[in-house]
Amino acid sequence: MASDSGKQLVKSKSGLRMISIEEKDNSPFQLLEPPWVPDMQSKECIKCHSKFDLMKRRHHCRRCGLCFCNVCCASKVGLPRMNFVDPVRMCSECSVVTKKENEFYDKHLKCLITGSFFMLSAADADEDNIVTYVKLTANHRTIMFNEEKPDRESTKTSRWVYDPVDMINIQNLNIETTGDTSHGFMPKAAVLKYKYLDNSKEVILKVPDDNSKKQSMAWIVALQKAVKMLMSSKET
Repeated sequence: MASDSGKQLVKSKSGLRMISIEEKDNSPFQLLEPPWVPDMQSKECIKCHSKFDLMKRRHHCRRCGLCFCNVCCASKVGLPRMNFVDPVRMCSECSVVTKKENEFYDKHLKCLITGSFFMLSAADADEDNIVTYVKLTANHRTIMFNEEKPDRESTKTSRWVYDPVDMINIQNLNIETTGDTSHGFMPKAAVLKYKYLDNSKEVILKVPDDNSKKQSMAWIVALQKAVKMLMSSKET
């Protein structure tokens, strides 16, 4: 079943999933469903080693695909990284990891998509300290740099002040902080290094000293968590 939002509802053996119609719109944070370990290869629970029989049935963790008994695979947790509509069964280890990731989806990813103002500068830019509205696209794939905050009701065409950055091309992120004894260390700028054609480029996002300061600092923190998740996925 397809929808007008570029998504379609599909049913897998693990549950209902809302996925992108076109592969190019897939989120870079997305995880593929793991293959399930065949029942015949699993004689006992991989965690507690209880033997499977008619009373003690096999249960597959939807995140890792391994076989567990009901006690060791009792958690049901939302799994947005695999686009599941409803909470799915997981083993205890996978549920702990997933719950931590879900904070990113529930809080930080929304912050990135909402966006915030920054003072933009780059070594190869025509101007320094351009006031720029920076946001992540709804499919989580690209960081956009607008002249100003987009207005749905406005007919004015947005001016791009810098080339968009694909999340998968990010190579490194350095956070510059300012120390404060009462509030701790707070981000004041982010230096984003990314692949551009056959080279690397850098763009610096400076937190403005105005009423958007709090949102801009939160955006940098959210970006740091996003980059960490992407780097972790590449390593695995």
